[in-house]
Amino acid sequence: MIKDTPVRIIQWAFIGVEKFLLRHFSKVSFYDIPEVDKDKATLLLMNHFSFNDGPILHRLCRRILKKQFKVMVVEEQLKAFSILKYVGCFSVNKTSRTVIESLNYAASQLDNPDNMLGIFPQGEVYSSHLNRVHFESGLERILKKTKKPIQILFTVALLDYLDNFKPHARVYLQEYTGPKNLEEMEKSYNEFYRASKRKQQALHRPPAHLIDGI
Repeated sequence: MIKDTPVRIIQWAFIGVEKFLLRHFSKVSFYDIPEVDKDKATLLLMNHFSFNDGPILHRLCRRILKKQFKVMVVEEQLKAFSILKYVGCFSVNKTSRTVIESLNYAASQLDNPDNMLGIFPQGEVYSSHLNRVHFESGLERILKKTKKPIQILFTVALLDYLDNFKPHARVYLQEYTGPKNLEEMEKSYNEFYRASKRKQQALHRPPAHLIDGI
């Protein structure tokens, strides 16, 4: 396992990297922002559709949550971009016995209310055109090992070009307060995921019958 070793000057420098990487978007917008509980660590679950997710998550943490950036990253990716460990990323390898160490370490990050722990519950990059998001089982262990109350936020990031030459990234948020078990969380996340997609489909006011569920 590769643990994060934050270095303040690199964390500050990464703000420039974030802006550089997100220049490919016409805009990054956040919607339905819940009240952030400063007395609890934030567990943020987000769909994983591209390598742009990291910079988007970093901006969300920096501008909205205003907490310490902690993100679980696939070990191969962290080895390829090792500088990320100085920003707050740590590794997980599902095929290695160190996976338990990574999950326990992730849970420990939620003991500090100043932290935001970002997790992509799908575990890999998948198309945002999928109709649902699946949750890998590792999340359940993290929840069971968490010792203190936490705030759980669902996040769905979706892209559309519409009348722009660059895509507009719209990031929808929702606080989750239901049971902390994998089945219920996955079900609730997918309800939110579908609702977010319907909001995207309604952009520019297409005929109502073209929107899912209408």
